[in-house]
Amino acid sequence: MNDDKWLFEKGCFLGNWCETPEPEKKETPVESVQKTQSKDMDTLLKELDEIKQHIQDVRLRGWQIAKLIEFHNNDFAKE
Repeated sequence: MNDDKWLFEKGCFLGNWCETPEPEKKETPVESVQKTQSKDMDTLLKELDEIKQHIQDVRLRGWQIAKLIEFHNNDFAKE
């Protein structure tokens, strides 16, 4: 049995029965850009280094996948 339904049927209400939930405010693109613009130079440089590292990792993974595909296509993996 649903407790909320039972309480409602018995005439008992929860303490917050009259409160309306506040809708969750989503960040607009303009607000996110304004946040980005307010960062200091050290933070921006750190983020740039992280992006460069991520790009290098993706390139390395791409190279490894290309090698695996080459091995597969040339029957190196088959007996």
